[in-house]
Amino acid sequence: MLFLAFLISVSMASQDLLKKCYLEQFTIGDPEVKIQIYFEDHIVKNHQIEYECLEFIISRGYYKVALSLYENYFLLNHIDITDRIVAFLKNDKYLNQREMQTLFKLAMAKSNQVQVVQPVVQWAQSKNATFINIKFSHRQDAPACLNAKLEVVEIKNDSLLIEAFGIVSHIPFKYRYAIKLYKPIDPTTSYEKVESVGTMYVNLTKVEPVLWLRLTEEDYKTPIWWDLKDNFRKDMEEFAQMLEKESERKERNADKQAKKNQKKRDQDKQKQTSQKAQEAKRQQEYEHNQCYKPGKCEIGWYQRQ
Repeated sequence: MLFLAFLISVSMASQDLLKKCYLEQFTIGDPEVKIQIYFEDHIVKNHQIEYECLEFIISRGYYKVALSLYENYFLLNHIDITDRIVAFLKNDKYLNQREMQTLFKLAMAKSNQVQVVQPVVQWAQSKNATFINIKFSHRQDAPACLNAKLEVVEIKNDSLLIEAFGIVSHIPFKYRYAIKLYKPIDPTTSYEKVESVGTMYVNLTKVEPVLWLRLTEEDYKTPIWWDLKDNFRKDMEEFAQMLEKESERKERNADKQAKKNQKKRDQDKQKQTSQKAQEAKRQQEYEHNQCYKPGKCEIGWYQRQ
């Protein structure tokens, strides 16, 4: 009788967890991918999830759902469950599963310093505004991070700071873009907007309606967002001419500097040659003078003549 009561209490507890963890509508025969899609599209974005649900999902064998839940809910929302999940997964029963090995490594990596990378950036401009396209990726030819979560946006009159967090191939990344602007902007009318998945757009209103030579205060070459050329054809064509003239100016300066450096090298070489000649002459005079001292001319000057 006591055993039956125990089974009933376990069953009721299990039913409560199924409901609490949004699993009550699924049956044992439902494919895991169905549950995973449901969680990613509905639960993770709209509900609060307790840590015990993650353990419950793992215990029921939904390993892909658990990995997705850990990445897209706990990690992206910076909910620190590292110690608890690492202790739970040390059970060999779970670490034999590939998804749980990945989750374990991800949890251990999260406990250390997360890698910080600069996102891929392009920019364009009109006389009145500067436009920045940001792709949360660690390189130009790589796809954008699909689950990147924007965390910090600071638009000031002379600077811009963007920070986001995301996970690519089960590796956590912090994306950070911080620059000093070439000229002042008006933060009150500037704005940012999330574009397609993993990208964002920043519109900076210029204080002075002129074209900028570059985006940053430092002489750093940011790739140009030429896709906007048709939107602001006149200004972008003038900008292209500015870039061409600046390139020519830098090339002329580089040629001048190269000639100046070559001239200095030639002068240094001539100086060294002159110093060697003077040193040789002094040595020769010294040996010649030694020959007029008794017993001092064993290898003197006149013996070599």
